[in-house]
Amino acid sequence: MPHALLNILTQAISPLLARSGNIVVAYSGGLDSSVLLHLLRQLTFEQGLAPSRLVALHVHHGLSANADAWAQHCAGQCAQWDIPFICERVAVNNRGNGVEQAAREARYAVFNQYCQPGDTLLLAHHADDQAETFFMRLLRGSGLTGLAAMAAQRELTPGSGIVLLRPLLACHRAALETYAAEHQLDWIEDESNRDPRFERNLWRNTLLPQLFAHLPEKETVLQRSIKQLQQDQQLLQELLQPALESCLRPCHWPLTANLACSVPALTAAPAHHRPYLLRGWLARCGIGAAGNVGADVLRRIEQEVIQAAADRQPQLQIGRFTLRRFQQALYLVSDGVKAAEAMLPGMMAEPREVLLSADFTLPWAGAEIASVAPAHRQRSVAVRPGIYQLVPAAACRGKTLKIAGRPRKTLKHLWQEAGVPPWLRECWPVLLQEGELCALVGLYVGEGASPAAQATPENQVFLQWTGIF
Repeated sequence: MPHALLNILTQAISPLLARSGNIVVAYSGGLDSSVLLHLLRQLTFEQGLAPSRLVALHVHHGLSANADAWAQHCAGQCAQWDIPFICERVAVNNRGNGVEQAAREARYAVFNQYCQPGDTLLLAHHADDQAETFFMRLLRGSGLTGLAAMAAQRELTPGSGIVLLRPLLACHRAALETYAAEHQLDWIEDESNRDPRFERNLWRNTLLPQLFAHLPEKETVLQRSIKQLQQDQQLLQELLQPALESCLRPCHWPLTANLACSVPALTAAPAHHRPYLLRGWLARCGIGAAGNVGADVLRRIEQEVIQAAADRQPQLQIGRFTLRRFQQALYLVSDGVKAAEAMLPGMMAEPREVLLSADFTLPWAGAEIASVAPAHRQRSVAVRPGIYQLVPAAACRGKTLKIAGRPRKTLKHLWQEAGVPPWLRECWPVLLQEGELCALVGLYVGEGASPAAQATPENQVFLQWTGIF
C-alpha cells in the first residue's frame, strides 16, 4: 500500500505531469528535501514519471565549513539513486537584510538560472515551516501579504512559465521523520539549525514546541487560518488588478525589469492603495513574491524616490536591485549596471575591434549585443557590415552624430530624444570608424554607416543591445 506521503505528493504533482519540462527538486541534503527526492524517485516507478525528467539542484552557499561535505553527500546520494545532479556555488552577499535573506536571494537566483519555462520546481517546506514563517512575519508587523505565508503553488517569477510547488506543505516534520526512518534514509544536519542567532531557530526549537505542547489543538487551527489569509490575499489581488494594470508600463531597456511603474498613475490612487500597488508591481518584476517587501521599504520608496524633487535622480537599493525614478516612472534595475560602471575604465582604455555580420553576438556590460533578423528588429537599427571599433558612450563625450536627413546632434540630445535612462548612457555601446561616431547600437546610425537604400538583407546588420534583468 502506498505511503500516505506518497499519496499526498501524487495528488499535488499529478496535475503538473502533463507539462513538458523537468521536475527540479531543490535538494539541500537535509531531512525534508531528502524525503521529497526519495518520494519522487518512487513516483518514477509507481506513477509513470519519466526518470529523465527528475533533476536534483543543490545550492552550495559556502556559509558552513561543512558545505563541501554536504555537496559531496548530495552528489553521492543522487548517483546511488540514478538522479541527475547539479551543484551550483553562490556568493552570499549580505546587504544589511541578514544572512538568511541574502542566502535566500542567492538560492532563488540559482533557481531562475537553471529552471526553464515548462519546468516545475519543488521545494520541501512542510507545515512546521509554515507555522514558523507565519509567526516570524506576525512579529515583524507584516500585513496580509506576509501573514499569508508560503503558497503551496505559484509561478517562480510572474510570467516565467515555471511552477513553484510545495507539495508537502500540509505535512508535519514528524511525518517526514517517520518516513525517513522507515526507508533508512541518510541526510545531513545543518549545524546552523541550532544557532540561536537565527530567529527561525527560536521559533522552531523553543517557542512553537512550547506553545503547541500547551495548546495542541491550535496547530490545526493555525493552518486553517493561514489558508483563509491566502484566500483573502488572492481576492485582494484580483480586486486590485485593474488599478495595478493602469500603473504598469512596458520597459525594453537592458538590465532593467520589463515593467515600469507610472508615478502619476500611482499617486492618483488613494494613499492606502499605493503600498499594495507597489508590492504588486515589484512582484510582477519577481521581487517580493513571498511577501518580504516590508512596510519600511514601501515607505522609503514613497518618501525617498517618489517624493524626491523633480530635478533629482533618486534611487533605493532593494536586495540585489536598485529602484530608480526617471521621467515620471519607477524602474527596477539589475546590479549588472553597477558592474558595467565598474568596467568602464577598462572598456574606454581598450576599444574593441569588431566585424559586424548577420550572426554577430558579443557580451557587453552585463548584457549582450546581437544581430537580429529583420522580422524581429524592434529596438534595433540597420548598420552596414564591416569592421568597427566598439566603445562605451563614456569614451565619446563631445562627439556628434549626423543621421541621414537630419542635423548633426550631440549625444546628450540623442539620449534625451530616445528617452535613454541616465544609468545606461555611459556604458551604452557605440560604434566608431577612424575615430568618427557611426552608431549608437539599437538606437541611431550615422549616414556614413547606413546601408544603401536598396540594400539586400546580407548587406545590413540589425543590431540591438539587450540585457538580462
